Parts: sequence; C-alpha cells; structure tokens
Amino acid sequence: MAVPRARSPDSIEAEKLYKSGMALVDIAKKLGKPEGTVRRWKSTQKWDENSKKKQGERSQKKSASEKANVRKRGGQPGNQNCKGKQNAKGHGAPKGTQNALKHGGYSAVYWDTLDDEEKELIETMPQDEEEILINQIMLFTVRERRIMKAINKYREAKGGVYVSGVTKFEEKRTFKDDAEKALYDNRVLEKVEKGDRLPGEHYSLQTMTSSSADLVTRLEKELTSVQSQKTKAVDALSKLRFEKEKIAGESKGNELVRTWAESVIKARREKDGP
Repeated sequence: MAVPRARSPDSIEAEKLYKSGMALVDIAKKLGKPEGTVRRWKSTQKWDENSKKKQGERSQKKSASEKANVRKRGGQPGNQNCKGKQNAKGHGAPKGTQNALKHGGYSAVYWDTLDDEEKELIETMPQDEEEILINQIMLFTVRERRIMKAINKYREAKGGVYVSGVTKFEEKRTFKDDAEKALYDNRVLEKVEKGDRLPGEHYSLQTMTSSSADLVTRLEKELTSVQSQKTKAVDALSKLRFEKEKIAGESKGNELVRTWAESVIKARREKDGP
C-alpha cells in the first residue's frame, strides 16, 4: 500500500487561501509558485472534494424531523429495482465491481507499475495549458536544431555515402564436453607456438553503406514535420494568451463599472443626507 507523501507548507497554505475564495492565479503569485503547480496541488490533493466532504458532515447535523421529510435519491429500501446492487451497508454496487470507479480511477491501477523517477515526473508535470505549450515549443526547437545539424553532417559526407550499419561475423565451434574443448585449445596453442597460426580469434566485418542524398531527403521531411508542429503550438499559445488577455480585460472593465456605480450611490447618499 502506497504511503501518501507529506504535504509541503506551501500546499497547505495554498489550500487555505483557495477555500477562502482566492483565485488560483492570485494564490500562485502570493506564494511565488507557478500556476501549474498550484493547479496540480488542487487536483492531486482534492481540495474541492475535501470541501464537499466537510459540507456533507455539516449537512448530517440536520434534525431527525428534517431527515424524515427528505426522500433519498435512487432506489428506496425494499425496492426490488436495486436488488443485488447493494454492499454490506446497503448502498451502492457489490464489492469488487468496477461501477464505483471515478474518472481517473485507472491511476490507482497503474501507479504501482511506475518507478520513483516516473512518479516524480508525473507529479511535477504542469497542468497549466500555457506552460505545457511553452514546454512543447522548446522541445520542438531542440529537435529542429538536432535535425538541422544531422542534415549538415550527412550533406558533407565524403563520396556521397555514409555507413548505415556494421555486421560482425565470427567462427564458432561447438564441443561435446569440456574435455573435447580442452583438446581443441591445446591443438590451437601448439599451432601458435610452431608459427602455423597467429594468436587470437578470427572474425570478419561487413560494412553497409547508403546514399547520403537519400538520408538528407528523409531528414528534411522530418524537419518540415517538426517545424509544422512547432508552428501549430506557437499559434495555440498565441490564441490562448489572447483569450486570457480578453478575459482579464473584461474582468477589469466590470470592476471599473462596479467601482463607478458604488461611487455614484455613495455620492447620492451623501447628497440626500441621513
């Protein structure tokens, strides 16, 4: 059974600020953390579910008379529609079925197959769309540079060919037992001592070459594909930032209108007097 990791002080403080009504963007700025990190805390630590759980605990404090008037959702006790679909407490599906799995429940199934480095990678992956797109653009840029370096390398290859593979051939001999192998080794040693054979094992290499022009053509196609993906990521990032600026502008405009309305009401009250 996996032992839950201890929560950092920043994540605890972030949850308190979130439950007090502060937006995730403002929380990230206040704590000096990336917005994607705060969003990951909210998701993995289930802040919303914890709030709902506390609300549910408060709702259970209703009086008995109020509870008696509230009809439960789903099949009622004694109703044959829910026969065979209750657990030991009389609710939900029988133990062992997949009906109770929530979205993302697969993570509990596959989490134990990951090593510590893979778990750390998943936990630190950004969830903010802008940060994800920026990471993709950086990776496309690195891949683009590598392909361009390879194109220059093979374009300048001597003779218009490059080594595409090397195969090693060795002579192997099988023996019935260790005694037969010892006899063979002694005979070889005698030949080496007499000068009839050179020491060491004999093998041959087969080198395969291919056209540099063909490889450069394939690399250029791959470069075009990478550049196309990079362009799409840049366009997506531009659209995302434009939408964020638009939303921020509308929010700012609404705030200005609200401030103006409050100032007008205040001025009227001061004018009319008590």
